[in-house]
Amino acid sequence: MGYREIAAKQRGFLLHNQVTEEEYNEAVATGFIGIPPYEQDQELMKYVHYTELAEYDLADANYRNWLIAFPTVAPEKRHPMPYCAGELALRLQRFSTGGVAAPYLMITPPELMPYANKNIGYTYIVDENITTKDWTLVNNIPVENIIPAMRKYYEYVDMDDFEPAVNVAFSAHHQGYSWDEIAWAIEPAAGVWYRDKTGKRPTNGKELLELFFEE
Repeated sequence: MGYREIAAKQRGFLLHNQVTEEEYNEAVATGFIGIPPYEQDQELMKYVHYTELAEYDLADANYRNWLIAFPTVAPEKRHPMPYCAGELALRLQRFSTGGVAAPYLMITPPELMPYANKNIGYTYIVDENITTKDWTLVNNIPVENIIPAMRKYYEYVDMDDFEPAVNVAFSAHHQGYSWDEIAWAIEPAAGVWYRDKTGKRPTNGKELLELFFEE
């Protein structure tokens, strides 16, 4: 498979090890590989090449981020799959997560950790038992399933995040998840808010749901 075909399968991006020096020079000369228009993207050229096929929307940016989490490992060799988790996984599945200050989480098998990009600021969680039941593909990006992603998200909410926290819980219910599943997912935030009338803070997910319903 040529580098143009590889780029087409990778949303317009090429890892440095996916193109030879001769191919790189040819691709630059023909304009296939170029310099992205935005400065924040230009800083990432040390990890990936941008081709004329690249777009600059949320899905493409996050597919690029998934690539550069392990910039020396080609996607077809990433098995079992590393996947995006937590708040990012929810956003990629169209949840409105607000401005919660959650880190960029990447769940990876231990054998890939020697290749992890430690300079990009991601938080890596090692899981020795990743299976295809743990993640789903969204725009060709592997992302964590909704309920466990929610549980990680709620670890980082604070007093100012009440509205998006409620929205995420109710959105999950609208997608068919049970209130019991949602109560488990939101439990890490049980002590963040309190009832106006009593001043008591919920101590578990079900009590937190009751507070959500009251509001």
